[in-house]
Amino acid sequence: MARLAALLPGTEVSTTDEAGISGDDMEALAFAWLAWRTLAGLPGNLPSVTGASEASVLGAIFPANPPQNRS
Repeated sequence: MARLAALLPGTEVSTTDEAGISGDDMEALAFAWLAWRTLAGLPGNLPSVTGASEASVLGAIFPANPPQNRS
C-alpha cells in the first residue's frame, strides 16, 4: 500500500477493510463477478492489464447432472 501511495501522489490509497469490506468478502465478490461474466459469455480479463493477446471468457460451466445422464 505504501508503494502504491508513493507511485500515485495526490491519490488516496486505502484498503477494502477501511471501506468496510473485509478482504475475504472482497475475494468472494471478485469470484462471484468472474462467475457471472462466464455465465453471461463475457470476457473476464483485461488484455491491457494481463498481457493476454485478446479478451476471453474465463473458465467453463459443467452441469453436474446433464440431461442425457438423467434416469
